[in-house]
Amino acid sequence: MWKAVPIEDRQGYQDKSAALMLDCPAFEAAMKRAVDEWPFSCEAALTASTMNHQAWIGHAGCAINHNAPEDLTRLAWRTLNQAQQDAANAAADRAIAYWKEKYLA
Repeated sequence: MWKAVPIEDRQGYQDKSAALMLDCPAFEAAMKRAVDEWPFSCEAALTASTMNHQAWIGHAGCAINHNAPEDLTRLAWRTLNQAQQDAANAAADRAIAYWKEKYLA
């Protein structure tokens, strides 16, 4: 989720992250894939009371989907309008609920 990206590749990762966040079904599927494939990272992040869980699972979704680093996912987030952010956050909430059902039940 964290890596250095050459300057010439940064915009591509940002664009792919924004596109994924705009496609809520695909974004939710990517976040759920992170839950399934990264159980220890999800447990560490989603049980931390100081962590922004929506942001973390969103970063994880972009990382697992197209290897985007956290900083470019944050930049992509800023390109979304409020309604788009709300929809992406709702998808993140569903992915977090999926994790809770799977690992906290």
